[in-house]
Amino acid sequence: MRLEAVRLHAAAGADRPPGRRRLAAIDIGSNSIHMIVVAPEAGGGYRILGREREMVRLGRSALGKGALSRGAMDRGVDALVKVTTLARLKGADRAVAVATSAVREAANGREFLARVKAQTGLDVTLLSGEEEGRLIHRAVTEVVDLSAGTSLVIDVGGGSTEWIVGRDGEPACVESLPLGSLRCSLDLAGDPPEAGDVERLRERIREVLADLPAAARFEGAPGRVVATSGTAVTCAALLDHLAAREGRPAPAGSLREVRVKELRQVIDLLAGRTRDEIAALPAVGGRPRAQSILAGAVLLAELLAVAGADSFSVTDRALRDGLVLAALGLEPGAAAPEEDNRRRQVLRLARRAESVYEHCVEAARLVTRLFDLTPSIHGLGERERQWLEFAALLHDVGYSINYRGHHKHSHYLITNAGLDAFDPAEVEIVALVARYHRGKRPRRGRADLAALPRWQRRTIEKLVAILRLGDALDRTHARRVQEVYCSITPGRVDLEVLSPWDVRLELEAARDGAALFERVFGVEVTLRQGLKEAT
Repeated sequence: MRLEAVRLHAAAGADRPPGRRRLAAIDIGSNSIHMIVVAPEAGGGYRILGREREMVRLGRSALGKGALSRGAMDRGVDALVKVTTLARLKGADRAVAVATSAVREAANGREFLARVKAQTGLDVTLLSGEEEGRLIHRAVTEVVDLSAGTSLVIDVGGGSTEWIVGRDGEPACVESLPLGSLRCSLDLAGDPPEAGDVERLRERIREVLADLPAAARFEGAPGRVVATSGTAVTCAALLDHLAAREGRPAPAGSLREVRVKELRQVIDLLAGRTRDEIAALPAVGGRPRAQSILAGAVLLAELLAVAGADSFSVTDRALRDGLVLAALGLEPGAAAPEEDNRRRQVLRLARRAESVYEHCVEAARLVTRLFDLTPSIHGLGERERQWLEFAALLHDVGYSINYRGHHKHSHYLITNAGLDAFDPAEVEIVALVARYHRGKRPRRGRADLAALPRWQRRTIEKLVAILRLGDALDRTHARRVQEVYCSITPGRVDLEVLSPWDVRLELEAARDGAALFERVFGVEVTLRQGLKEAT
């Protein structure tokens, strides 16, 4: 399928080469309207400049009565005027827009699209269910390796569910099911819904799924199951909310792994609560999602039961990301390993501060060496090591804005860089470790730390202590420290810095930098130089 991009503004991007023009991709769904704005990069790929979401619930009337209400159309047009205006402000000069089940099924869907064209200039493509499914699969394969064996991608939308069976990386069967979180929520009238209504919803979902063709089924469980879009992402966020409430650290990573029995915990959490009570849960994000999340979670559980899956991965890659890839003409390719995606995004951001890039690479080498030498002191693991390395690579990226207050600029850039290979909690951890690499120490009472779980604050404090010490060992930015060794005895850490050059400045800075390390870990740190100094 070829997607034609329309111009948003005659002047936008006029000074950019045609292949580097910024693009807005807009998905008009049953629940919400999503937009992503990207800038193509040389050599392929793109950089995310911004995301917007407007919950307009077009499907609330269309899926129940067969037509979009006048109010729904007004909300939809207003939202599209808003997102196209924001796209222009972000420098986008062209846009692709698609509509899915709510508009596709509405008797007056084309009337709505005519209004959109008249008021925004957008030529909206009305996608079939199969086209929607293939674009979703294309987006998911950018971040999940589905190249070998069987796979299942489940996209629970508001009006429909795309059930995409993959074989060796290709979408072999795409079924668009007349099941969605918003559509199913119409069966749950009470507030809170009665248990009998929830059970009847399960039965209706099972009746629909009983008609899945043979090509859409598996002999045994598929090799990989991935759930994407708002329902799945919110369910994973609710699990993290439960973990935080119980004082447990939430799993980290760009792909959240969820067990089916954990999904049942989410359903138990939501069942029996009013919509206002659900809306108040931090992971839900307000009343619009609260009206359909219970139905969506029940639907997702039934889909997984039919698939025979015990667990699934969650990603926020969805239709809009597939639109970008198709509109930019980027060839499908196997997903890079998760580590490669994360490192590529971090290094791309780090290079914005070219003048200190080599220092940041050196600081990352030194801090990970210190981390590896002192596990008995810090008690942290592999994921924390990775956060530390990435924070070191990015700690001076704020130089690209201004040296003065650059640690605060680094925090801003990291949190707003669109590092979508990371879980949002990870982005905040990396950003805060970078922010506190200098200046005041990270205390619980500070506004940016006070709301964090205790384990997260403690982790940040430990990583900052290691970063300050390692960063100081390249105080001159001359990369003169060749190696670091250490000896650990009760209450004491002796560091030996190997270098053939005079590193008195580095050692002096490191002694100052060691103050937080000593305070956090309750040890005394000594430093001395090994190897003969240059004459």
